[in-house]
Amino acid sequence: MEVSEGFYHNVRAHFHYFQSNKKHPVLFENAGGSQVPAVVIDAISNYMRDSYVQLGAAYELSKEATKMLADTHSFMKIFMNAEVVGEVVLGPSTSQLVANLSASYAGILSPGDEIVVQEANHEANAGPWVKLAKRGGFSLKFWKVNPQSFESSIDDLIKLLSPSTKIVAVTHVSNILGEILDLEKLVKVVKEEVGDRVRVVADGVAYAPHRAIDVMKWGVDWYVFSTYKVYGPHMSALFGTFDAFDEVKDEGPNHFFIPSSDFSYKFELGGASHEGSAGILALSHYLKALAAMKHRNTYTAIGFDRQVVEAAFAAITQLEQPLQHTLLGFLKSKPDVVIIGRSSSQARIRVPTISFVHKTKSSTEIVKHIQKAGIATRNGNMYAYRLVTALVEQGALFGNSIDDGVVRISMVHYNTPHEVSLLMDCLDKIL
Repeated sequence: MEVSEGFYHNVRAHFHYFQSNKKHPVLFENAGGSQVPAVVIDAISNYMRDSYVQLGAAYELSKEATKMLADTHSFMKIFMNAEVVGEVVLGPSTSQLVANLSASYAGILSPGDEIVVQEANHEANAGPWVKLAKRGGFSLKFWKVNPQSFESSIDDLIKLLSPSTKIVAVTHVSNILGEILDLEKLVKVVKEEVGDRVRVVADGVAYAPHRAIDVMKWGVDWYVFSTYKVYGPHMSALFGTFDAFDEVKDEGPNHFFIPSSDFSYKFELGGASHEGSAGILALSHYLKALAAMKHRNTYTAIGFDRQVVEAAFAAITQLEQPLQHTLLGFLKSKPDVVIIGRSSSQARIRVPTISFVHKTKSSTEIVKHIQKAGIATRNGNMYAYRLVTALVEQGALFGNSIDDGVVRISMVHYNTPHEVSLLMDCLDKIL
């Protein structure tokens, strides 16, 4: 579907980054962290200016601040479609929340239990489980990536499962490969093979900026993502089903006197950032604006609900698809370029986080060339260290080292076809 130039213009009008008089680079490094709309910046500023008090006291201003944090949790449950199936914890980063979660399982797992970790994971959802296995003496298995197709086969995963499997840690979208894992199918297969007591822990960091999260539909036990990559402040959110939280409720990292029945508070060690939470809550206004742009102002006068989330992300997908299709087509036309991941531009298959290598030129050389043109991107392993190490060892990166890694172009809905044209003009001179 063709997208009008005005649609992109209206989206970018919400972001100071694109309205500033300062000469900013063209931003194709969004997988590392997105820009935030003005409404989020204003909410954080207003909270710190007008409501910066401690929670839980009897005076009115404290009551207002307490309600804001409760409203943020409610918003995140709508955002993740978690309202009737579980709870949401807020934290400083995905890495921290998964580290806390894995530590909680130290007192739950038993000798002989097994943990399966997807090789394509960002280290945030790999390292904590590897450490847990080593410290607890649990069996550790890796679900490997095929170095030719760059896919993680569910058939290969099934071979790793056994009645002793207790944790399966996967990435919904690899921050290198960009492919969307069929999470609903994976959860179903794992539960059928092992039983309902196995826990699937999914990292949604690279998925969440592009598609609507739906934990109820997928049936996943734990799902975590970073809000600072989804147009919000530098925080994160962890969903857990009621059953999953109940399993570890006595292992939560917060103080001993906090009731284990208060799942969110028990796992929010030191409390969530108050001002950051105000910024997350304000994201609801931006999502309503996106939904209204796509549906001719239908959503401007109503409250925030699940329909708004789905409409907003339908708009995001619509805006991103032309960018993804154009760039992938350009890269496929270059005989010395190898796309690291699926080359299809179909929305059901991948998101516009696109990595590639050149057969004779290093990723570092290519990125330096791009950056000289005023375009922000990067190369390396992007903390998917185990994946890139495996690809280097298999010769899939054509002589690039682990630190050279891949060239990654990561786009989101506020990028434009014109920016993609600038990038292709730049790349044409070196590829």
